[in-house]
Amino acid sequence: QIVMKTKTLIFLKPFTIKNPTFEEQNSYMMREIVNEVECSDLGKFYTNEHMHGKDIAEFISQAIAEHHPEWIVAVGECATAALKLKNQKKVLINPKVAFDDLNCISEHTRQNTFGFFDDRHEQDYERFQTVYPHAAWFPLDDDLTLFTIKEAVQSIIETGEW
Repeated sequence: QIVMKTKTLIFLKPFTIKNPTFEEQNSYMMREIVNEVECSDLGKFYTNEHMHGKDIAEFISQAIAEHHPEWIVAVGECATAALKLKNQKKVLINPKVAFDDLNCISEHTRQNTFGFFDDRHEQDYERFQTVYPHAAWFPLDDDLTLFTIKEAVQSIIETGEW
């Protein structure tokens, strides 16, 4: 188990709703707890607590420099920031994909970047899969979480394949 912890860093979706309702806050907290508890064996977690008020791209880069993970898993805004990383094996859940993110991608990066997208991120999926061969879209899911696709993620970080 311990080997796996440092092998993979996991960056959960930060809480970005301005003036949230109690319900929004609650559903966010519940989702984060489920992801962290049910997926704790996948790696070292970074949650909103770690990232709040920080530059996410910078935070992720520092964590990578500190731990040298084989894989990173990133969700939401963290996935958007992680998409720009070169020569880092990564699993991204719902990154926002701009055309600029698709230029000058090495073969190593193409083969070792996996993207999972829910229904609300169809356009990002469309862009992503023009460059990256490992892309999955879940049209029936409008709020994809790490827990939902845990088995696929586990397979990727253990074998490099889904």
